[in-house]
Amino acid sequence: MKYLSIFGILCLSVLLVQCHPCIPGEPEPFLITFEHAEAASLVNSTYGDNLYDGSYVPYRDQETGLNFSYHFTSQSFDGYEFTTWDGIVLSQMNDTQTPGYLNQCSVFYKDPETGKGGHNRSGTFALVYIGEEEASMYFEDPNTEMVFHTVFITNSTYTALSMLHGDAFTKAFSYEDQDWLKLTFTGYSKEGHLTGTVAYYLADFRTSTSPGVTTTWQKVDLTPLGRVNKVAFSLESTDMGDWGMNTPAYFCMDNLIVSEFFVL
Repeated sequence: MKYLSIFGILCLSVLLVQCHPCIPGEPEPFLITFEHAEAASLVNSTYGDNLYDGSYVPYRDQETGLNFSYHFTSQSFDGYEFTTWDGIVLSQMNDTQTPGYLNQCSVFYKDPETGKGGHNRSGTFALVYIGEEEASMYFEDPNTEMVFHTVFITNSTYTALSMLHGDAFTKAFSYEDQDWLKLTFTGYSKEGHLTGTVAYYLADFRTSTSPGVTTTWQKVDLTPLGRVNKVAFSLESTDMGDWGMNTPAYFCMDNLIVSEFFVL
């Protein structure tokens, strides 16, 4: 569903969102799971053919007014017409075996019980591709600010396999080279001011005890961002080339918790 009321759950486990939601009169938090998105807001293949023909409909959470950016561009070069996309799309694809961009819409995770790819045995998740335009989630109302509490993230198959094995454009990550892929969340107030950042390493080979490539859903605490109108995403990698980052600029996220209140 587009959101779930979890007031009762949070009253039993305040640590889930690191806030105090059980005060009478406080608004309830929302859990955005993407599970009941309309078909038009789901990619239709592991490649995402509908991302290139203009038919994909960007997802918007109806209860919170939270938008997930998606950019579609049609261009012409030397008589050749082509289309591109970037941003945030919803997917149910989880082919964990096929390398390359033709499998760009799969998450690198398969639940052992359900066979699905989303967090907590679910089927739908958000895929983020950071291209030319900013990838962000933002409230439709420019005056709205909320607290982003937690989100679960993991790697896409395209990105994970390129880091694990390398390909024609990327190197295999190694402890010897101390490689890493870092995701940064950046919060902005309704006035457009930076409120804070949170970083998470989707691949970490910096020391001999570092965990390597993330292959399961991991919870990230976003409360250091404070109250925000927008959260933007960026990726950095040790595998760089003449044109920027060689590592495929994708990751996946699911089960985002937001609320109207914030208690330190």
